Amino acid sequence: MAKGFKAKPRKQSSVKKSRPHKSFSLTCESEAKIQLEIEAFLAQDLQENPEHYILAWQAGVYNPVAGLEVTTRFLEANEEDWLFLAKEIGWLQVEEDELDAIYFTAPPPDFDPDQADWYVRPDIRTWLEEPERLSRVVAERPVPHGLIFQAIERYIQELGWDANQSQAFIQKVMIRP
Repeated sequence: MAKGFKAKPRKQSSVKKSRPHKSFSLTCESEAKIQLEIEAFLAQDLQENPEHYILAWQAGVYNPVAGLEVTTRFLEANEEDWLFLAKEIGWLQVEEDELDAIYFTAPPPDFDPDQADWYVRPDIRTWLEEPERLSRVVAERPVPHGLIFQAIERYIQELGWDANQSQAFIQKVMIRP
């Protein structure tokens, strides 16, 4: 019987036949192989073009110890104090947390993870042209008392306190004026 006008449609089977298809997921073995090839390429490139990596590190965009399991040291109290004060006086251009101004990295040319330490990011202040070890910055650039007093005065003005209120607060917190 010819199919055409008023012909009964053929019933569709509810079971769809699936065509065999290739899986595009990579196996763990091939992923590991690709990772090794990438690492080998980067190691070769580092040997052939060390100046590129040094420039990238100086700009603060290359951190050779990122992702490595390197034990970071705790910040010393004077380093924490310096970071807080430097943020308050405007030396560190960070939104909220002064710890955003530092990162743990290793210096060039060897980028040895055993020599890794805390560095101040170069993109946070104009006087810093490349990452500099935090301990060195703290020693060489102490926060001047005059700038600290200006920051305190700014906060006092924002609070609308007079001299007596600010003195009372200082005595309460510091036990002495």
